[in-house]
Amino acid sequence: MKPTTMRDPTAQAASALRPRRAPPASLEGLTVGLMDIGKMRGEEFIDRLETLFRERGIATRRYRKPTNTRTAPLELLQKIAAECQVVAIALSDCGSCTSCSTHDLVDLDRRGLAGVSILTTEFRNPFAMQCQAIGFDGASVYVPHPMQNRTTAELHAFADDVFEQVLGQIGGQHGIFYPQ
Repeated sequence: MKPTTMRDPTAQAASALRPRRAPPASLEGLTVGLMDIGKMRGEEFIDRLETLFRERGIATRRYRKPTNTRTAPLELLQKIAAECQVVAIALSDCGSCTSCSTHDLVDLDRRGLAGVSILTTEFRNPFAMQCQAIGFDGASVYVPHPMQNRTTAELHAFADDVFEQVLGQIGGQHGIFYPQ
């Protein structure tokens, strides 16, 4: 009989959290990647974030994962890293998408992008536990849960409510660029 190989699903556990990439002091002249993880209604939330960034004179680029239940394809991560300097990943509201988005955040951090994951409040603890398990001190911002039954106006209001936090996590906290 051929021996069976078993894999430990916790093999990525780390005893210490690696600090995330420090955000730049200012977003002036930088491009923010807005990564839509592919959840229903996430696009409407990101539409509003994009508008808010542009109102501040901050350039954005939009990206969308093919599915929220897997990590982003390597080509997509490479494209984001080549075209942007910081990233906001949205909008996680379940366990598998929170896990995958956290891995995407780590991957982009390793590629040189300061980033933030935007999740619903129900997934505050799972995000923290995922970060602990993979040894990454990831940045996060939270909006109310659930999202799918919200109106577009509510989703836009949630984006308005967290926008300053998002700026603070990706680099706008120190010297936000406001056009004259």
